[in-house]
Amino acid sequence: MHLLTIFLSALAIAQTPPAAPPPATPTPSPAPVAERPFHHEFSFRGRGMTLPSSILDIWYFNEDDAGWIDGLERPKTGGYALGFEYCIKGPSANGIFYFDYADATMKEGYWDDVEEPADHQDGSYIKPSKNFGFVTFGADFGYEVHFVRTEDTNGAFGLSLVPGAGLGVLVITGQLDEWSWDGNPSYINYQNGAPPTDTVRVPKVLPMLDINFPLRFNFGDRVVMRLETGLHDVVYYGGTLGIMF
Repeated sequence: MHLLTIFLSALAIAQTPPAAPPPATPTPSPAPVAERPFHHEFSFRGRGMTLPSSILDIWYFNEDDAGWIDGLERPKTGGYALGFEYCIKGPSANGIFYFDYADATMKEGYWDDVEEPADHQDGSYIKPSKNFGFVTFGADFGYEVHFVRTEDTNGAFGLSLVPGAGLGVLVITGQLDEWSWDGNPSYINYQNGAPPTDTVRVPKVLPMLDINFPLRFNFGDRVVMRLETGLHDVVYYGGTLGIMF
């Protein structure tokens, strides 16, 4: 009887279905990576600058005016600037912070201010020092208008227009030596080896106004280039080349 009880108990255990395994804990999916709201750019920049003769003609006579002194010319103004800039770039807004140094290419020459009646003998002969130029730094804002988006070319190329403007500070280096009328014309005094009468009194620090019209090129997702023109207190043309990260 005892053996029968053991046999029936074993049979009942064998026919009991196995317990179901506990449910597996689901693996959490990775959180989506948020797209950065802006990028950084670091670029080198180069510019040529000039002040058009048509503007200078408002205040100064030139060699084309009647009665101008033979053998003299009013100098052409201009220069070349090199520098660098840092840009914070959003989907459309661009904040640009820059620093550059401009070396003036203006040569020595004769300047005669416009007056009525004209007297071409009372002008000043002006000679820039070798280090005459200016240092500038400031900040610009540009709004990007996309023509070709990089996402439309699988990240290979992008083209946009980034018009903008900004303000900065200009610090003049060097000086302008001046020979003036002292009973003799200034150019005669200079040719005779007389020392300068004075230096041109120009403020050492001036405000800088920027108005920019650049075309911006993206090559891949790193190389950035701009070709631009506009106003950097004077008319300029030039470009930048840098990286985006």
